[in-house]
Amino acid sequence: MNVNTSSLSKRRACGFTLVELLVAVSIMLLMLKLLLPSLKGLMGGTDASMARSQLIGDLNSARTLALRNGSDVYVVFIPMASDIKNISIEPNYNVWPEVADYLRNGEGNFILAEQSISYAIYAKESQYSPYDWYTDWKRLPQGFYFGGKGLVDIWNSAGTADPNKRLSVPNLKKGHGRGVGNGRRIYLPYLRYNAKGELSSSDNSNRMAMRDFYLSIKEGGVLPPAKDVNGTYALEDSERDEPSVAANKKSVWLQVNGLSGRADALEEAPDSTQTYSVWVHALDEEPVDVANMIDDLRGLPDCSRGWVGLWGNKDPVSGNKIFIGPGRIRPPAYTNISREELIYLTTQMRGKSPGTVLQYRRNPN
Repeated sequence: MNVNTSSLSKRRACGFTLVELLVAVSIMLLMLKLLLPSLKGLMGGTDASMARSQLIGDLNSARTLALRNGSDVYVVFIPMASDIKNISIEPNYNVWPEVADYLRNGEGNFILAEQSISYAIYAKESQYSPYDWYTDWKRLPQGFYFGGKGLVDIWNSAGTADPNKRLSVPNLKKGHGRGVGNGRRIYLPYLRYNAKGELSSSDNSNRMAMRDFYLSIKEGGVLPPAKDVNGTYALEDSERDEPSVAANKKSVWLQVNGLSGRADALEEAPDSTQTYSVWVHALDEEPVDVANMIDDLRGLPDCSRGWVGLWGNKDPVSGNKIFIGPGRIRPPAYTNISREELIYLTTQMRGKSPGTVLQYRRNPN
């Protein structure tokens, strides 16, 4: 029997040894590991971008709903338990004992596990139907939460001089009538869209509440309060894994345009060191009263009074007082306040003194 040794040698030469296969597989795995982060970023699949995209989509959906229905729509957030308490004991509310009982023993207990991570849309289906939850509560993707003072800022920015006109809800579940009980309600922070799709204050849906609003989402875990033997959450703040530079964790930022109501992503955090100068451009009441209002809102007697004595009688047409200062240049009431203080001051003054017009400009860095 003749064996073709030449053909057998060729077949052996075409094969791979085990060592060669292991080297090839190792190289492929290394290349895949190097390429995956880039591919994931190009596809927009990072956890941070997913968290940001989800919230942007829901905010814009609420705006679209307000435009479609021609009625107010709210995006309501669950803050920390201590923030709910502070909201509930503000002057004229005094509802904390009932709210605390609802959170400890009632159906509201579930939200203690949702602190700083959940939100929902609260809306009118039509102008004839009662307010109700348009969506169930939605969570940010796991490992992210609303950071900093963002939710408290929302509450302050949307507020007015009349606390009775702030949003309160009788229950916390879609399609469920049972709530706090006995006519009592719970107050939560929110963004409000009016029928024009603008952000608006709570006392007048046609009045804008702010120019722009910034909201941060931070990377980190949230540990809910402990449960007792009955499975009830303790009335305590959740524990948050605050991000740090050393941990290389991320904060992503969103901007909501006050005029258009559209939400979008920011590539970097807004400048927290930026300061502003503020002056009174027009008013229809006594300047000293307006100055006192501003001082009361800030809790500081530091409003400059240089502009107070520079106003004359009311104009018979506009009803505003006439500025009679030199060169018609209005001296600033403040020369160095933060953006957060600016938002709070301008929005609160719209409720306290609708005839007062505040203008502002950025100070040079």
